[in-house]
This record gives sequence, structure tokens and C-alpha cells, in this order.
Amino acid sequence: MSDNPAPRIPVLIASTLKPIQDPRAFGKLALSLGETNKYQINIIGFSSKKLKNTIDFRFFSSMGDSSFWSRIGSQIRLFRCLIKIKPKLVVCCTWEFLPVLSLFKSILGFKLVYDVQENYISNLDLNPELNEKQKRKRAFWIGWAEKKAKVDLYLLAEKCYQEEMPEKWPFLVLENKFQGKSYNSAPKDFKTRTEFRFCLTGTLTPAFGTVQAIRWFQEIQKVYPKSRLSVIGHAPVPEFFQKLKGIEKESHGMDWMISQTPIPHEQLINTIAAADFSLLPYSLHAAIADKMPSKLFECAALGTPVLITPNPKWENFLAPFKGGFGIDFSDLMQAVPMFQQAIRQTYFSTPAPGDVLWDSQKSDFQQAIDQLLS
Repeated sequence: MSDNPAPRIPVLIASTLKPIQDPRAFGKLALSLGETNKYQINIIGFSSKKLKNTIDFRFFSSMGDSSFWSRIGSQIRLFRCLIKIKPKLVVCCTWEFLPVLSLFKSILGFKLVYDVQENYISNLDLNPELNEKQKRKRAFWIGWAEKKAKVDLYLLAEKCYQEEMPEKWPFLVLENKFQGKSYNSAPKDFKTRTEFRFCLTGTLTPAFGTVQAIRWFQEIQKVYPKSRLSVIGHAPVPEFFQKLKGIEKESHGMDWMISQTPIPHEQLINTIAAADFSLLPYSLHAAIADKMPSKLFECAALGTPVLITPNPKWENFLAPFKGGFGIDFSDLMQAVPMFQQAIRQTYFSTPAPGDVLWDSQKSDFQQAIDQLLS
């Protein structure tokens, strides 16, 4: 019997604007495949600097900035990776790479998995910088790329995508659950507190209610002046980024770390873990209301109560372990009374269940890839 280990199967996980060490592409998909010791994992994604390769992972930069020409150049870099790696499996995390991958799929003979992280066409309505003509043009190209793709398996990041995109089949639902272990948080009671730590983290856009949450916090400050709000995240819309910078200059009692490129996920998690309340002021736009924001899973696992826009789907998720409270962030007249009602609650009287963790669905992903390559 040979002592030589079986050669590892080359895998490429590919995206454009997502960071190389993106919490989903790297932290969930890549690490889950890597721990099986069956695959040699290669990752191409957004990075402004060269990352050091390891025994298990090789990193390639798709682009170092978000300019038009960098996006064009990312297609060439993807082609070079394909030729160099000769993967047996490609996990595509962006619709922009689908045409190139579909072209070379038959030539190189790899299996193609499309990780559907967003309903990209529906999300065009969330971008305030696009007019109707621009939306139609982008929708055409997204639709064309997805319809022409020769996909062997779809990974759906939301359960609602089954109904929104029934043509994406066969599929496996892999929600954006928390990668890590659940904190066995003791019940949290704020009845005697007079100062609070809030956080507003992640993607910062108008549709996600960023400004409403800041204005809401400023109302809370009038009654609880020692309270603080940490605003940390990625503001991808240039005009909105400048608006937030203007608000930052005028604000007090607030800690800011905003960028037009993604913030390292570990910093977001540390901020949430240190907060008394995480603010999730999402609008109930059709492109948002049926989704399960990753921060819901993160806050549940970290034991941080959330104040969230009332939505039966989200409130039903939180109710069994009392993980949050519904707040209308747009109603500033009721900001203080509603918050005072919120702090009369006891949170996490029951620990969050294990199914808020990525581990609850990891084996399904590993088995699906095994079957695809068998």
C-alpha cells in the first residue's frame, strides 16, 4: 500500500469586487472545502496588495481598485488563473465571471458552481445612482450572463431565491450563517442602565437605513447623553459616502470607520461583540424584506441584541431566544419611548440555537461538492 497521499483536486473560487478573504467565499466555502484535505484551494478576488500563499491556499488578485479598466483586466487575470491552475471545480461568486467561465468550461473540463449571493437584477433598484436606462442595460447583461452560463450547481444564499429565481436549478441553499462558535451568552438586562453602546456595521447605503439610524441615535443621545454609536463599514456608493463624511464632521458621541472598500470582517465582528445593541435599520424594500441579513445570524451567535425594522420574518427568527426588538427608525418622535420599551426587555433568556451557525449546513456543502466531482 502506498504511503503517498492522494493528489489534491485543484479548486478555484472566483470573484471580482469581493475581498480575497471574503467572509463567505473564503471564511465559509474555502475553509469548509479545505478542512477535508481533498482539495488544493485557489482564490481570486479583490485585493490592493499581494497576500502570502500557504500550503492549503493560494491567492490571486482579480483587481486592486474598482475602476472600469480594472474590471476589464480582471477577466484577463481570471483567464490566466484558469490556464495556470487547470481546476477541476470552479466556484463563481460573481455574475461578471460567468461568460469567461462558461467559454472555458468545455475546454478545460471543470465543474461550475455558481454561488448566488444576491438577486443582482432586483438589487439594481437599491442603487440611487442608476437611472432607469442604466438599470435596464445592466439588467440585460446580468440576465444574459446568467442564462448563458453552463452551471452544474447553484448555491443560493437566501431561501427566498428559490421562488425569485426558479430557473436556477439544481440548487443548494447555503444561508449566510455565522462562521464560528456560538457565545453562550447569559441573559442581558438593561433596566438599570443609563448609557449604551450601539453599533451600525456592514454595508452602508440609503436602502439599508444608515442615515435613519444615525438620526435615531441622535434622539436617544438627548436623553442618554453618555451613549455612543460606532459606525463601521463599507459605503460603496460614492455620493452617499461623501454624505456620510459630512455627517461625521458634525457628529458627537460617535466613532467612525467608513471606507469605499470593504472593511475586514473581523473588525465588524469585534464591534458587534462589544456593543449593547446592534442597529439593523433596513428598509422593507422588495429586494430586502424576504432576505435573512447575515448580521441577524452574527448577532444571535455573539449574544448581541438587535434593534431591527419590524418585519415578521426577522422577528419570528429572533423570538424563540429573545434576540432583539422591533424599532421604527423613521419615527423620531417615538424614538425614546420605543427604546425605553426595548430596554425593559430581557434578551437571550434562552441561548440562540445551533442552526444560526455555518456548521449546521457545512456538511451539506461538502457532500454536494463530493457528489458533483464523483
